[in-house]
Amino acid sequence: MIRSIKNIFTVFKREVQLITHDVNIISVLLLAPLFYAFFYGSIYYNKIETNVPIAVVDMDHSDMSSKLIRMLDANQLISVQEVLPDYNSAKTDLEKGNIQGIVFLPERFEADLKSGQGTDIKIFLNTTKFLVSNDINKAVNEVVGTLSMGVRLKYFQANGYSFDQAKEMIEPVKLEMRPMFNFTESYGDFLIPAILVLILHQTLLIGLSESVAKEREQNLLPQLYTASYRNVMNVINGKGLFYFALYSAYALFFFIINFYVFKINFLGNACALALLTAEMLLAVIYISIFISSFFKRKIIALQFLTLTTYPLFLMSGYSWPASSLPWYLQAFSQTVPMTPYLNGFVRITQMGAGWHDVFPQIIQLAVLVFISFIASALRMNALFKNEPNINLQNRG
Repeated sequence: MIRSIKNIFTVFKREVQLITHDVNIISVLLLAPLFYAFFYGSIYYNKIETNVPIAVVDMDHSDMSSKLIRMLDANQLISVQEVLPDYNSAKTDLEKGNIQGIVFLPERFEADLKSGQGTDIKIFLNTTKFLVSNDINKAVNEVVGTLSMGVRLKYFQANGYSFDQAKEMIEPVKLEMRPMFNFTESYGDFLIPAILVLILHQTLLIGLSESVAKEREQNLLPQLYTASYRNVMNVINGKGLFYFALYSAYALFFFIINFYVFKINFLGNACALALLTAEMLLAVIYISIFISSFFKRKIIALQFLTLTTYPLFLMSGYSWPASSLPWYLQAFSQTVPMTPYLNGFVRITQMGAGWHDVFPQIIQLAVLVFISFIASALRMNALFKNEPNINLQNRG
């Protein structure tokens, strides 16, 4: 047992030496995680959009239309950049990108409201930017709803109803909507945690894969086999130990420092997250060893695995519901450690989940760890057997 541990640490120290002499791997393992964690996080630092530019086409030029324009401009989500006399001028600005939406107020806007008749307000949105268009739509509906309630309240009071009676008549059914999680409904709180997980997953996958591919590219497999005292388990555990220690430190740094800097909530059980993270890292380590063992050059491993970043994230079900994916992609996504991990990660950090809430994800990741370990061990054993120099050593 003691000798096996020493052999593992021999491979561990060899891995450190291998990496410190390779600028490409250093950049992936030591520079990329920290740089991207703060760079991408800083992009979404403000978390919500404010003052999205819009134009108002005022065909009424009344006190009521002016009041509505002031209310629109006072909303934090939007900013009225200009009030125009006709739709064509506003459309030109929308096509140029100077504004992101148009609010059209028709003639007789005030007169129809005061007479108790309905009136139509039209909103034209740049829906090529769905976040922007959703924010404009939300802000305009809030403002118009507030204005219309005030108009109806005065109308009923003018017809002899008390304030309380009028209030009940304009809102007989009250809707009270409370966000349970992500209380500010911000895009930053939604996306930053997932970005941190994606950085951990992909830099580990790419960095370790480059290391294994380098062993084949530079014919270092006999040296690795000798350093492990001809034991495949020592090879896998020795290499994996370095990456597990390094990325455990990254995870701890991200979930403490980055969460603090970017003001991200952490509401759940830290021990449950620690177990999930350990399982995810081990699964990625073993999968990386298995996949990269098929590459004979570092550059090919880098190019191939870099292309997996966005597909794996999209298939995880985080940015797009997994139930809306084709069945074969749903099935494949369950073999990727990031899928169950993100599911459990969000439940713990943002929803306050505990052990029992993420137990299915813990079991799924444990299964992935076991299967990927067996696959990587069998593959590395086959690789060593097919290495001529290793065979010569064994026969000697």
